[in-house]
Amino acid sequence: MAGLPFPQFLKRYGITLLFASDPGVVPGAIIEKRKRGYFCAGKLEQIFKDPPPAWDTELQPANLVYGSVERSLSLSGKASMDEFGISVGGGLSKARSVNFLISGVKCRVFKHQSKILLIPRLQELRRSNKDLWKLINNNTIADYTYYATEVTVDFEVEGAVDLKTEIENQIVVTGDASVEWKSKSKFVISNNDQIPFGFSGWTV
Repeated sequence: MAGLPFPQFLKRYGITLLFASDPGVVPGAIIEKRKRGYFCAGKLEQIFKDPPPAWDTELQPANLVYGSVERSLSLSGKASMDEFGISVGGGLSKARSVNFLISGVKCRVFKHQSKILLIPRLQELRRSNKDLWKLINNNTIADYTYYATEVTVDFEVEGAVDLKTEIENQIVVTGDASVEWKSKSKFVISNNDQIPFGFSGWTV
């Protein structure tokens, strides 16, 4: 069965793609839209200063799709890549394109907070601290962040190039993520749950 195209996947589930990988984007992050995309401007826990474990989060299966999600990118003119929390620092000059087949997606959610609890507190902030309110107003509060936990990364290369030799020592993953090579141009990332590729939330 063909994988669901990545743009269609984002639209179907209301997920906003992050421009840059950022492990600091978790539920409660204040997301600011700039010309190049969405970035973390801070966190609600820095404003409200509730004691732990008020802002604790947990990772759980997203249960979004059956099957897989596909995303293809051209690598023309690029020697490096940073996608889905997978960084390749160099050695890609002989790769024409890359195809990501995402077979596992998880989401991080609040353990104790919710939109229903947070909106009244933000509205009170509007009255009690206008300077802080201006920093938050019109930005988005993330309440779900999404991770491509199982990804097959398949490169289209020139001729019989051994891409594994070129980039094996250039691959950087975070946390407990692991890399398993399947061929000279394809590897699988597992347990990749530290850096989100996207988020969903609500606008203040």
